Amino acid sequence: MRILFSLCAILFTVHSYAQVKNANPERAKSIKVNHKEAKIASVKNSSSYTYTIADDNLVVLNENTKDLISLTGNLDHAEHVFYNDNITVVSTETRYTNGKSVRPANSCGNYEVEDIFYSDARVCFYRFNFLYEGTEMTFQSKLRYKDPRYLTRVFFHDDEPSVEREIIFTIPEQADVELVEQNFEGYSIKKSVVKSDGKNVYTFKVSNLTELKAEENSRGALYHYPHLVILTRKYRSTAGEKTILSSPDDLYNWCSSLVKQVNNDPTPFKPLVEKLVADKKTPEDKIRAIYYWVQDNIKYIAFEDGIAGFRPEAAQNVFTNQYGDCKGMANLTKEMLKVAGFDARLTWIGTNRIPYSYNLPSLGVNNHMICTVTSGGKEYILDATEKYIALGKNGERIQGKEMMVENGETYLLKKVPVSDYNSNLIWRKETLSLDGNSLSGEGELTMQGEALKNVFYLSTNVKQEDQGKVYDRLAVSDYTNSDKVKVTNTPPVDREKPLELKYTFSLSNKVSGFGDDLYVDMDWNKPFQNLIMEDTRVSDYYFNRKVKQKTSKKLTLPAQYKVSHLPKGISKKFPDFSIEVSYEVVGNTIVYNNEITVNNGLIRKQNFTEWNACIKELKEIYNDQLVLTKTP
Repeated sequence: MRILFSLCAILFTVHSYAQVKNANPERAKSIKVNHKEAKIASVKNSSSYTYTIADDNLVVLNENTKDLISLTGNLDHAEHVFYNDNITVVSTETRYTNGKSVRPANSCGNYEVEDIFYSDARVCFYRFNFLYEGTEMTFQSKLRYKDPRYLTRVFFHDDEPSVEREIIFTIPEQADVELVEQNFEGYSIKKSVVKSDGKNVYTFKVSNLTELKAEENSRGALYHYPHLVILTRKYRSTAGEKTILSSPDDLYNWCSSLVKQVNNDPTPFKPLVEKLVADKKTPEDKIRAIYYWVQDNIKYIAFEDGIAGFRPEAAQNVFTNQYGDCKGMANLTKEMLKVAGFDARLTWIGTNRIPYSYNLPSLGVNNHMICTVTSGGKEYILDATEKYIALGKNGERIQGKEMMVENGETYLLKKVPVSDYNSNLIWRKETLSLDGNSLSGEGELTMQGEALKNVFYLSTNVKQEDQGKVYDRLAVSDYTNSDKVKVTNTPPVDREKPLELKYTFSLSNKVSGFGDDLYVDMDWNKPFQNLIMEDTRVSDYYFNRKVKQKTSKKLTLPAQYKVSHLPKGISKKFPDFSIEVSYEVVGNTIVYNNEITVNNGLIRKQNFTEWNACIKELKEIYNDQLVLTKTP
């Protein structure tokens, strides 16, 4: 035991000595000046992509080298390497700056949800510790793309800040590869192109990059971080010219070729389809019955932004397993509709997390699959992964997006219709009265669109005994044990109708008295009062839906009281949003209206100043109170 302990102590001492010897605390301190919150940085982060033609196939070797430095001590760090059936990990290496190798702990495996593997995408994690501030290590990885279709885009930013960032593409003249520059504005990215030995070498360099931030309420990195979209169109070899993805036609042909490999067998679900449509009188009713059955009975297993699995699961497997990803659910929807005699087609689409259209022939354009069916001259877009979206409605994430609809050996390019902000209306209407120092009343809350969908998701995924609490909190979001809140109806889970919640309340903490004065808080929800956009925010603020939120309240003046102070209002209108709040005395009633609209659900970074000024003024109004004074 003593010998083992001594051996461990010696190894630890050697490891510690190696880290001290390879530490550069002065460099760490200089980097922290510009990256105060970072715990680790890349002194240099270099990625190279070398195209070669081997055995008449075009392959890509990707080599990545990160010269890492810790900006704090005792830091556990992990580097990750993604791969799949078309991308193999050739080698990895970790070493100190003097060249001495380090053997990090590593683990590799599939993505999974509840033990269900739903794609061939895999990841390896390499974990190691930086014992001292300023410790420098180099991590290298080599990957081979045996199918260049899967090389879709390359980001300049990474998980940690980079003092120097370099991306190099070496492309033989026999290969037609286009590097499409995205979001370069505002970054001093230097580009050079050199021809050497029958190859074109593209080099991109940039300095002092922050880490890649995953911000809440963001449309995603593709909208604001600089990156390259890689279009590998075609190449020439001794076997002649071969097309990879040169046009939208090629993209469709490749995607549809994978669909043709799927052997669908409708036998298991044919009896169910016949039962679902048996008593339905119209084609639309039959489509609705099938669509809603898939929504309600097939569990959605999501793999967002994955490029590794483009072939749908066979419809009968999805039906039997009772789960599937978007491709499997779309395929089952299509096959069930075909059994019922409809012209249903698979449809490829990129959600609003992807800013590209099909003019970029890349696998990175698609991240979703739905089903399109036409009946009686009317087209229905069916996204079965959207559990509470009604027939004829479309989720925000696909509205306005271009979609590629299968059409035999060809395809149709169409756009998903866009609904306006009224489709997401949230409208609260209340009548109020004062009973001493309590504020009593009744209200009605109406919700549509994305808000309705989210409430149904929440209410149906909590314990039955907790469902009432969900609606109580919707009625009055903040109340104490001494308050009385009662929901007078239980809204049915009906995706085709607005959610209408009716309630009564008696609240003791919304009115305070001082002498002959009563101070009344008429709006305790105070929508958006703290939504200030930080200067450090990188991306636009996205609400994930278009916003239309209204509050209408009427308070009856108690006998012998008059209004001695009425809070001011606000009326601000901009191209992207508007905020209107008003108080008005009408007879013996105080009428309060609050209406906030964000036309496209987006506050752009260049409009943060205007938005913040409005929110500051709005909060002042919220903090002001209606004052009622007792008359002699």
